Amino acid sequence: MAYEEHIQRVKQRKAALEVELGDSLAKHHSIVLEIGCGHGHWLTDYASDNSNAFCVGIDLIGDRIDRSNRKAARAGLSNVCFIKAEAGEFLELLPAEVTIESVFVLFPDPWPKKRHWKNRIMNSTFLDRLANRCKKDTRLHFRTDHEGYFEWASERAPSLGSWHVDQGGKWPFERETVFQSKADSYQSMILKKA
Repeated sequence: MAYEEHIQRVKQRKAALEVELGDSLAKHHSIVLEIGCGHGHWLTDYASDNSNAFCVGIDLIGDRIDRSNRKAARAGLSNVCFIKAEAGEFLELLPAEVTIESVFVLFPDPWPKKRHWKNRIMNSTFLDRLANRCKKDTRLHFRTDHEGYFEWASERAPSLGSWHVDQGGKWPFERETVFQSKADSYQSMILKKA
């Protein structure tokens, strides 16, 4: 019975997300996406600085999403929204007419134990799914303070068919994140959709 209840909850969650995405993105055909937006500091400032872009931040924790949306409302921004969603489900339910023009993954969970590496967002399966929703030449901006995660992602980057490392790419917007302010150092990588 517990399994059936779980399946039912997943169906309900996905149905609600599909409605929310339809409502939030009804007028938009292109978005800037931040995966793991936290409390929305970075994306709110990015949206303020890039008024022609429609920005979407996603996170798994509802309180973070509520705080992010309040922050955007206080700033008077109509070009940003924050949605509680798991990244894979977000891509699955993103309306077909919406493409992603730019992606930011800032200080994601590094999943430091080897047995958990399959959960890292910068894995080839997820990045292939992401590429299917992105425009040509979309850039994926990845930043981490976990040296092991950066090395792991860098080693896998050359084998990604949908993406390649953009060696000359410049970071488009700087605003110190909460994790960045606590880090002794961090590394950045930009991937470009082939």
